[in-house]
Amino acid sequence: MFYVFEMANNHQGSVDHAKKIIDQFAEVAKAKGVTAAIKLQFRQLDSFIHPEFKNSDLKYVKRFNDTRLSKQQFSEIVSHIHNSGLVSMATPFDNESIPWLEDLNISVVKIASCSIDDWPLLQEVANINKRIIISTAGASFSTLSKVYSMFKNNNRDFAFMHCVGEYPTDPEYAEMGRITKLREQFPDIEIGFSTHESPNSRSLAPVAAAMGCSIIEKHVGVETDTIKLNGYSNTPNQMASVISEVEYVLRSLNGVSLVQNKTLNTLKRGIYLNRNLKSGNKITSEDIFYALPVQDGFLNASQVEDVVGKVLKRDMSENQPICSNDLQSSLDWDLLEDIKNQTKLTLENANIHINGSEKIEISCHFGLAEFYNTGALIIDKVNREYCKKLIVMFPEQQHPTHHHIKKEEAFELLYGDCTLVLNGKKVALSLGEPIVIARGVEHSFYTNSGCVIEEISTTHYKGDSVYQNPEINKLSVDDRKIEITIQ
Repeated sequence: MFYVFEMANNHQGSVDHAKKIIDQFAEVAKAKGVTAAIKLQFRQLDSFIHPEFKNSDLKYVKRFNDTRLSKQQFSEIVSHIHNSGLVSMATPFDNESIPWLEDLNISVVKIASCSIDDWPLLQEVANINKRIIISTAGASFSTLSKVYSMFKNNNRDFAFMHCVGEYPTDPEYAEMGRITKLREQFPDIEIGFSTHESPNSRSLAPVAAAMGCSIIEKHVGVETDTIKLNGYSNTPNQMASVISEVEYVLRSLNGVSLVQNKTLNTLKRGIYLNRNLKSGNKITSEDIFYALPVQDGFLNASQVEDVVGKVLKRDMSENQPICSNDLQSSLDWDLLEDIKNQTKLTLENANIHINGSEKIEISCHFGLAEFYNTGALIIDKVNREYCKKLIVMFPEQQHPTHHHIKKEEAFELLYGDCTLVLNGKKVALSLGEPIVIARGVEHSFYTNSGCVIEEISTTHYKGDSVYQNPEINKLSVDDRKIEITIQ
């Protein structure tokens, strides 16, 4: 789930207050362990507002003027977003604001519902290489089909967001059935939900999650003695409650509960040894029996295929239960040795030397057997306040689409060929020309003939990579990484 914290004009024209909002909602995202963005709004008021109305008391004109920020002030805010570990996101309301998206290194672009058929604006947004999320309040499916075709034809990574343009929205009129229609009509893109319900009503976001939405947006802000929030903006505590309820729903949709599992496991039979065995002995079906109870860490009868044929890594006695950590890894050692040899050969061809003390990881997202199709070998050279790695890939190998929450990185080709895919757009790496990948930007890469890439980045954090493929995200870091040494 991707959460969007819509700051809008709740910064009140103050950089310091904007930073306060960012800091408090970054803590919410961190505490809940979720990926989230702070969203800003860009308007070039000198041209956006008709000259005759620039000083009027019209509701929105006055609000925009009262909360106006300069490009430099927004730049300071965006830098604070990135440093906080959140994703930067912004809505341009006019063509003149679009260059700011690139200039300020905004990661994700949002199209507001009021701009859903602003074709001059949409066409220019479709020409930039960023992930795009489009709100759909009030739009007909005929209009949405045209928008869909425009962004598809431009090969853009985009999503639709169900939204109701009432502020605040009465849950009775939230039109939640439209989410199903959006998913049916546009099955190949993500569907999200932008809600403007009162913070006292938190029912809609969990419903949207249950209906298959993968993006949730809510307006957010921070109250002070002088700043009060509107009827649809959420405080940090309120947003934390929303996230808790959404994540609870998501957990309920994903399989058997932990409580149920624990109950069922008490009725399963554990696997026990019926004789003494030494470390290095291979377990046969004659060496084991099945009996109650199964305690934490014990293997049970359903896991017999994980036991028979495996090798013990310690001496064990008759009647002892077998646990997974009693068994040697079933890694394909011949394959590992082949990977090591190919790595050494690639580095030799690239004229790159390693001393053997580096941390080296095989990144195998779909298991070691699929490594030559999907994966990479990563050599850690430095990991301090900055990080330096070498990425080694073999012919026809690819690395799957992902983004980083905290890390910002730059890739530079040292040897071979490599194509980087940034938000769906292909960019061929060239020798001596580094390409920067900002936090939150989805990217993948592949090679035809093999390659060595130098990666320079901010500090690497374990678990900082979020993959587009949910099956990869289900794996722990340790499940898709194998540490090796190469002399």
